[in-house]
Amino acid sequence: MRTLFITKETPYPPMSGVALRNWQNINIMMKYGSVGVFSFAQGKLTSEAPPGTELWHHYNLATPLSVWEQWERRAWLIRAKAHPDTDYFYRRTAAQELAKILATFAPNLAIFEEIWLYRYLKLVKRHGCRVIFDEHNIEAELFLQKHGALKMRLPRLKSIESDFIRQADLVWACSDEDALLLKSLYGQKFNPFVVPNGINVAFYDEVRLERCPPVSGLEEKNRNLIFLGTFSYPPNQVAAKLLIDKIYPRLKKIYPECRLLLVGRSPTQNMRQAAEIDRGIVVAANVPDVRPYLAAASIAIAPLLQGGGTRLKILEAFAAGCPVVSTTKGAEGLEAIDGEHLLIRDEVDELVEGICQLWSDPFLAQKLTNSAYQLVKTKYSWEAVGRSVDKSIQHLL
Repeated sequence: MRTLFITKETPYPPMSGVALRNWQNINIMMKYGSVGVFSFAQGKLTSEAPPGTELWHHYNLATPLSVWEQWERRAWLIRAKAHPDTDYFYRRTAAQELAKILATFAPNLAIFEEIWLYRYLKLVKRHGCRVIFDEHNIEAELFLQKHGALKMRLPRLKSIESDFIRQADLVWACSDEDALLLKSLYGQKFNPFVVPNGINVAFYDEVRLERCPPVSGLEEKNRNLIFLGTFSYPPNQVAAKLLIDKIYPRLKKIYPECRLLLVGRSPTQNMRQAAEIDRGIVVAANVPDVRPYLAAASIAIAPLLQGGGTRLKILEAFAAGCPVVSTTKGAEGLEAIDGEHLLIRDEVDELVEGICQLWSDPFLAQKLTNSAYQLVKTKYSWEAVGRSVDKSIQHLL
């Protein structure tokens, strides 16, 4: 089997949740045969091809639009199954490059990441590829959470999502909850396969075994709280704002020495300003390796109020032996139990109380981390996720 991944982000090095999922799936599919990647993003590549891949072709979205493409974007409302976000990723020159890759690499399976690359679907199917649609975010539901039924955009988004599902040979969802939601939105006869988000658990062993040096200046970790995420993603922006405005100030009154570590790509201006005002807030952008920051933290927090998929940031903390406090939404899609693998709290006061509870009770923190490590190894390691992929590929064949 020759597999081509078509992704809206560069999958390597895996510096975001989306990239981690793509990198997981790329590694799993390598056992079936050759793997290639066609990625889209602003800017040129800054790294070598991912290890083990036969091909990596990157399209720079900074390429200027033609006059016709500019007109198309302005006229999206009068074009069938058009949407500004799917238009954003489309270029005729990119389609020409993809057509050449399809002809030379000759994949018999294409895996599309999310719906935003929808306009390339017809081209891929024309080359005779079987198609897996990796629906790791249910975009219509996410849009509804953030914007409500905003004029034409939500119905158009649902129409595109529905058509992608109909045309794909197989659909992957991140969790049982997401699979049920997809069925409720797009029909009970539709049967997605659950392929959970997972991680290379051994990659975090150095942190868990305390062999990874913390980031310089953060060696005193007892009161360090970490939030990992890509901050261009609106649900992470909301969570970071909640931490800065409400959770961290209350913690600081109780523990004046505490610090808040916000680690991930594309931090907002609000986050940077907060770090300039308060030295206890540390913003680390685009770090090549999160492990030294996890080694500098005594608690990982996931105070998400909206979003979809499953939370790789929590799985990373589980594998690194870092206790977790999360909202219900933050832990959604994971088989993690409150009081056994992590603490689940939903109100600001409850989140603060949960953090203080772990900081004051090291035995509870250790109990949670031990159970969480066993869970991530059993259910969310690449080996475990690989078994789910096996079942779906057998169905496809």
